[in-house]
Amino acid sequence: MLKTKIMITYGPSIMKPNVLKAALRHSDIVRFNFSHGDKAQWRAGMKAVRIAAKELDKQIATLADLPGPKIRTGTMRMGLAVKRGDIVKFVPATSKSGPRGVPVDYPIYKDAKKGCTIDIGDGQLAFHVTGISGNVVIAKALSDGYIGSDKGVSLIGTHISASPPTKSDVELARFAKSSGFDFIAMSFVKSASNLKELRSKIGSINFIAKIEKKEALENIDSIVREADGILVARGDLAIEMNIIHMHELQKKIIDAAREARKPVIVATQLLASMVNSPVPTRAEANDIASAVTSSVDCLMLSDETTIGKYPEEAVKFLASIAKAAEAEPMQPLALDGRIKSINLGIAFATAILAERYSTDCIFIPTQTGTSAKMMAALRPKTRLISVAESPKVARSLSLYRGLEAMLIKRYDTMDQMLSRVRQIAKKEGMHRYIVISSAPNKPGSLDTLKYIDNG
Repeated sequence: MLKTKIMITYGPSIMKPNVLKAALRHSDIVRFNFSHGDKAQWRAGMKAVRIAAKELDKQIATLADLPGPKIRTGTMRMGLAVKRGDIVKFVPATSKSGPRGVPVDYPIYKDAKKGCTIDIGDGQLAFHVTGISGNVVIAKALSDGYIGSDKGVSLIGTHISASPPTKSDVELARFAKSSGFDFIAMSFVKSASNLKELRSKIGSINFIAKIEKKEALENIDSIVREADGILVARGDLAIEMNIIHMHELQKKIIDAAREARKPVIVATQLLASMVNSPVPTRAEANDIASAVTSSVDCLMLSDETTIGKYPEEAVKFLASIAKAAEAEPMQPLALDGRIKSINLGIAFATAILAERYSTDCIFIPTQTGTSAKMMAALRPKTRLISVAESPKVARSLSLYRGLEAMLIKRYDTMDQMLSRVRQIAKKEGMHRYIVISSAPNKPGSLDTLKYIDNG
């Protein structure tokens, strides 16, 4: 069974019920990109995912990806063809742009400075800023290309004053929470305070910090501590920090997340060629395998499942490549002398005992998911099954590598809980297993380890 979790992005390519169901057979989480679409479309998509998940008898989680302070070009009737060396003026979207002007929906003249670079369309076009005149930024094109409406704009070599959460982010996060989304991803995080601000306005929900800014890398440890999970957003990060450093940056982020025992997602262009091709490139296969062997929790597809011609094939290939990579030995989380709680000590002892005595499975009955997340972070070789009464709790565990989530009927005593687990073990053909849990009236704690051998 695949331990690495797979996240797909909802979009036109998988909207048909049969295609969505086929894609979900190999997936664990569905991302909704709130930069596109509207609330009615997102609600309809959520409903479709829930129906398909029920038919598959799977706990499929959903993630709302907030837009953040994204800078984009404004409406351009004709667009603008650009040749290398051309002088272009970037103006506020509310101003008249003129024949060689590009409207921008953010006052970049406040943050731009002479010598910095403006990238458009994920680095497809670059401009060298030669000067600022009032609210107009004057720049020279460094390459040929075409500028159209609603294209992403990035400023490189200068500080962007805008920070999340925006007013729109707060509104959309409230909508996501009330609609039953399991995770909310925050874009363009710069510091832990960004997450704290949104959490204070939204309340309890799992927040994922997207790492795509230079400031985020500088504050990675505090962000990891505050977030419930981390997403390596390689698209904007490569523009911000230079693509030649992506390997070391990705490793730094993964290491920081693992050190804090927080789940980490790797995203962007995992199978970009499969937007138009039924098979991936060799480089893509190697990239995916490298991420898996670095022990990430989740791999995410974007364009491959939103506008791609082969969404089902892309998900299947991703799962197959990850499965093959998992055959390589994985490095467990080294705790050394850092076990500072009974909960973590019991989890660590469980992983050692399960491997030493060739245990079939570690069962983690959980009411909040805390114990199951802790156990998954240790990366034990033994199969992990969390059993929860709440579907919401079960779905919240979909992001954690190697952790299977199953639903059980309500229990009030330890004996009832063990009886429920025994039924699952019997159904799964297991004879030797460990159950770690808390007392039914003590959610969030971990104080019991029980070894069962029915062999």
